[in-house]
Amino acid sequence: MSSIASVTNSPSSALNAIGATTATAKNTLTTQDFLQLLSTELQNQDPLQPMDNTAYLAQMAQFTSLQQVNTLSTAVSQMSSNQQNLAASSYLGQMVTMNTGNNSTVSGKVTAVDLSGTTPNLEINGTFYPLASLLSVSSAASSNTPSTATGTN
Repeated sequence: MSSIASVTNSPSSALNAIGATTATAKNTLTTQDFLQLLSTELQNQDPLQPMDNTAYLAQMAQFTSLQQVNTLSTAVSQMSSNQQNLAASSYLGQMVTMNTGNNSTVSGKVTAVDLSGTTPNLEINGTFYPLASLLSVSSAASSNTPSTATGTN
């Protein structure tokens, strides 16, 4: 008769059994890591005291929920970026006033939009300004001459 080695029923022993998990750069478990961990737990559980099936189902449900939240977060982030790009593009040909910092503003017609960076930039009078610096928008027909104004607070 063969002897049975000592077996524990703890998640930490399962982690030690598979060694360091291959985590992503964000130090999170991937789907493959989770399935490998679950498989190792099943292989190393005590046959006389197996883990409850509901515990496995709960772990799988939590992991699925986490994946769906991550997917939703990515989708919302992409939607936000697309919305900013659309908003910036809608200002083409419009008269805008931008905050340039140091209590000064610049006004002029938006002649171009740069979407190459992480946030859109509007070109006014040959200079690009971030969309976040936008103070006001008016129709291009109301003023045809670009101007630069310095605020005095």
